[in-house]
Amino acid sequence: MIIKTKPLETDRLFLKRGIEEDYCKVYEYDFRKLRDINNEFEFVKHDLSQIADFVLESDDNLDMADWIIYLKDMAPIGNIIADRIVEDINAIEISFNLHPDFWGNGYMKEACVAVMEYLFSLGFDNILCRYSEGNIKSKKVIEKIGFKYYKTIKDAWVKNGVEITDYKTIMNKEEFEKMYLENHNKRRSL
Repeated sequence: MIIKTKPLETDRLFLKRGIEEDYCKVYEYDFRKLRDINNEFEFVKHDLSQIADFVLESDDNLDMADWIIYLKDMAPIGNIIADRIVEDINAIEISFNLHPDFWGNGYMKEACVAVMEYLFSLGFDNILCRYSEGNIKSKKVIEKIGFKYYKTIKDAWVKNGVEITDYKTIMNKEEFEKMYLENHNKRRSL
């Protein structure tokens, strides 16, 4: 399936394909150091030469969508990617990053809900999202959105010689519509 990065808008945000400069701002810090995995939490500047390669790679990839999250003043603050289709449950997985200067304002939940509404409109029945052992910030965002536990992926990857477990969560279309679209439509009709 070809997935396009369709421009989206919420009350406070614009989501669209970004340019290299915007990715450099969003990925100012190395997110691998900010996830608090193996008790490693530090603000380390990212090697921005890696960003250019990532932007070029995602430009050519037709089975993923890649949004930069902008405030209404067009300041880039985060990123959401939709990729890794799981055909047997008609699902796609999303992942996200938010610059630490913007944590705690509800921006990521707002952006994820807009992306999920779009992905469900493409015909997906489920959306997956994962977090790694120790990454409490991502876990809290995922829970606030309403994702439910789906499965554990033991020893999903290795960090500094330690195997890390990932937890995959799921939201189906019916639950999403009940949580977000039904209430939205009721407010519109009042």
